[in-house]
This record gives sequence, structure tokens and C-alpha cells, in this order.
Amino acid sequence: MENKKGMKVEPLNFFSNDMKVAKDQLAHNHLKLTYQRDSVTDLEQKHKEWAQEDTAS
Repeated sequence: MENKKGMKVEPLNFFSNDMKVAKDQLAHNHLKLTYQRDSVTDLEQKHKEWAQEDTAS
């Protein structure tokens, strides 16, 4: 019995050899990401504090 699913599929290439990102742009994006993470963490902390204040009242 012969396997009819013998077609070959090339793996997807998610990275482009033509795309280049400058080192300073990477650093800038990293700083933005860090700021966003800190902002979300601060917001989550504030929500917890507000929830505790509401339950105490």
C-alpha cells in the first residue's frame, strides 16, 4: 500500500533576510515595552487597592 500523502511541504520562513532593524530602534522599542509593562503593573496594583477600599466601605 503506497502512501499518497507524499507531497513535500516546505517549512514556513517567518524571518526575512531583507529586513534590517537598527540597533537604536531595537533599544527604543525595548524601552517602550518596559514602560508599558510597568504601566500595566502599576494599573493592576491600583485596581487591587481600589477593590480593597470598596470592600472596606
